[in-house]
Amino acid sequence: MLNPGPSKFSSPASPLPSHELKILQEFIHHQNVQIIGEINPSRRKEIMLSNFFKSHKNQTVKIRIQCREQWKEILAKTDAVGRDFVILTTLFTKYWIPFRTIDTAEQPYDQVNIPHQQHQQVVYDEELKQKILLQFGKTVSQKDFLKQQFFEQTLAGHMRSLIKNKVIVETNILRTRGKIMDVNEHVIQLKDTESCSSIEWKDMLWIQKQRFM
Repeated sequence: MLNPGPSKFSSPASPLPSHELKILQEFIHHQNVQIIGEINPSRRKEIMLSNFFKSHKNQTVKIRIQCREQWKEILAKTDAVGRDFVILTTLFTKYWIPFRTIDTAEQPYDQVNIPHQQHQQVVYDEELKQKILLQFGKTVSQKDFLKQQFFEQTLAGHMRSLIKNKVIVETNILRTRGKIMDVNEHVIQLKDTESCSSIEWKDMLWIQKQRFM
């Protein structure tokens, strides 16, 4: 009788069926997020919103922000999630929104809830793989989508990649249009045809930019 020898396949991660394991893992992750929020109450809102948007990647969400004594609702798809902000997109507009300004976030009841797939079919790029392995820092720093993949940037850090782009910055006092000239940890500087303005991050509600222009 032939001895088949050791199996060439690893043991399953759990005796549970894959769909039950996924539900259990999502439940454990949700509980862990709750615990972290309770341990660190000053960051609870930020942690909960980050978890919500990550679990609704590429899905339509609705957020509500108070702006000049009125409520602004934005219905858009989750594009990317940073350390302290989320990027939402509509067909014509892209929004950068700090977590601190968001009052509520939800998935509209009339939107189809398609779970975000962690393992998506992608075009395999052998050259990119080699660059990441051999020149990680240089390769990732040159591509925004890799920065979002490997690092959770702050909003100020992310905005440095948009210098010279025309944007609209919304605050509780006014709406300012202009080209981004400089960014630091305290302010974003804009310039239009007639004047320059500096807006502090703490006063900014969101930044928006027209797409396809």
